Amino acid sequence: MKTIDEMKNEADLPVLMTDQHGFIIYVNEPFRQVFGWADDEIIGQILTAVIPNSFHDSHNLGFSRFVMTGNPTVLNHPLQLKAVKKDGSEIDAEHFITAEEHQGQWVFGATLRPLSE
Repeated sequence: MKTIDEMKNEADLPVLMTDQHGFIIYVNEPFRQVFGWADDEIIGQILTAVIPNSFHDSHNLGFSRFVMTGNPTVLNHPLQLKAVKKDGSEIDAEHFITAEEHQGQWVFGATLRPLSE
């Protein structure tokens, strides 16, 4: 399992990171290439920008529950989920999500390996 800092060095897989409020704080070059976002378009946006509308409620509930309890259910194992590109199209991707606490605040990192285009 890669640490958040190690994920920042990922050169082959799209990487996205958020703060504990769900705001995107980092994306790498593979993310920009696959998903079509420029840094100034996606940094600072809420994570649901890349989550299909039909999953917003379940994502928000799970995210909030984890931040309050620290008990993970989707972290540290691969998940096959859809992700939304800038143009609104959806792709299947294998997500691997991790979380680390830094100075009392959670930081989340995910690799999003495309399974289809």
